[in-house]
Amino acid sequence: MAAKEEQYIHQYKKYEILLNRVGYSTKISHRELVEMAEHRKDLEKMIKPVLDTLRSYQDLPPDKALAALAIEDRKRQFAAAEKYLEEVLQSALETNGE
Repeated sequence: MAAKEEQYIHQYKKYEILLNRVGYSTKISHRELVEMAEHRKDLEKMIKPVLDTLRSYQDLPPDKALAALAIEDRKRQFAAAEKYLEEVLQSALETNGE
């Protein structure tokens, strides 16, 4: 029994030396890697809304005057679409009324 114990202790030390030689540390154990992956997922969930907001601003021109022009252009497009919708609805009502 003691011989087997000595063999296990010797194997343990041999493997410990081998792990140290190849650069193993407790920071790269499976448990640590799983915890780091979970932490990364949590961080990604936290930054997703911020990234979405940032992406919405990336379409804006870099200059304030150009941004104001882009906003005015969108307002004109919206007004034109609204006017077209009113005309279509009005013509539909007139067609149904006859």
